Amino acid sequence: MNNTDNPLVFKSLANATKSELHRLTQGVINTCEISPLLHFDLNGAMDAESKDLMARCDDYKNGFAEVRARRQISDTVPDEHIHDQIVTLPCGALWLAGIYRNHQDLTFIEIIGEHTVEYSDLQHYLPDILRFFSWCQPEIVSVWSKPHSDHFKLLANLRGVEIEDCFWGAETANINIPTNEEITLLPFDMAADWHWYEQEYKAFHHDVPHLKDRLEIEDKESVAELVEKNLAFVAYHGDQPTQKVGVILLDPCTELGYKGLLINEFIISKAFRGQGFGPKIQAAMIDKIRAQYDFVCGYIYSGNHASMNNAKYTRSLLRTELTLPIEHFIT
Repeated sequence: MNNTDNPLVFKSLANATKSELHRLTQGVINTCEISPLLHFDLNGAMDAESKDLMARCDDYKNGFAEVRARRQISDTVPDEHIHDQIVTLPCGALWLAGIYRNHQDLTFIEIIGEHTVEYSDLQHYLPDILRFFSWCQPEIVSVWSKPHSDHFKLLANLRGVEIEDCFWGAETANINIPTNEEITLLPFDMAADWHWYEQEYKAFHHDVPHLKDRLEIEDKESVAELVEKNLAFVAYHGDQPTQKVGVILLDPCTELGYKGLLINEFIISKAFRGQGFGPKIQAAMIDKIRAQYDFVCGYIYSGNHASMNNAKYTRSLLRTELTLPIEHFIT
């Protein structure tokens, strides 16, 4: 793909044609390992993922004043240059490039391609893309990759690469739920459970400080909204009905075109950590919701070993995000 005879062409995502959006959406789906999904519907996935891509423009539907002030962007930078950009490579292939900030408040540039984003192509084209986004100085590059692929293995072995969010998912109809009476799920009660939930998070951050910046407690208003939607639960030990084992918070989602639920929050009480309750709580949750939802998923930081281990009992690893230091691409 390394043809550098022609310059790159940039275009705001907000002005994407139907064909461009289709090609990029197919690229997003290609970064997922869909073989474990027996009822995967490509048309449904294309529709849902294309809407997610276009939703990236929603941050600017009320204008650019806020982001210009926050990032101190010069008036000489046109508004359309702040949007995610569809980048046409010299060979005609499309990339989508966007600027974001992560949990550590670091600026990163995310690259999604209609085809696999190869490291060699990043080396060729990213310097020009960074010049286009001269109004910011990204520190890392984010690329999505299909787990266990040759592409993933190549990137994962590069100097300074981090495996970030791992997307785990499964069709609820295909999850084997063993009979288990150890766990009972009851609705989260703001009056009775909030203070306990807050204290458990403080204990978790004290015991696992390296995850403090990545795993933050949900704000009270958000939890209250999930309670109203019947998507917030407290897990109780079956033999000790007064003992709270953990909390699980869910969000409706349309990932890959399914009517799904995303696990937004999952924390085990300190008194019950390390005793195998994680998979049991997840199984109880899936059993509770499977009649209404056909997919359950979640994004887990690869360094959160307990959650990564718990996820494999009910879900499959479908996609990974890798970040590369910007030094790989600038001199």
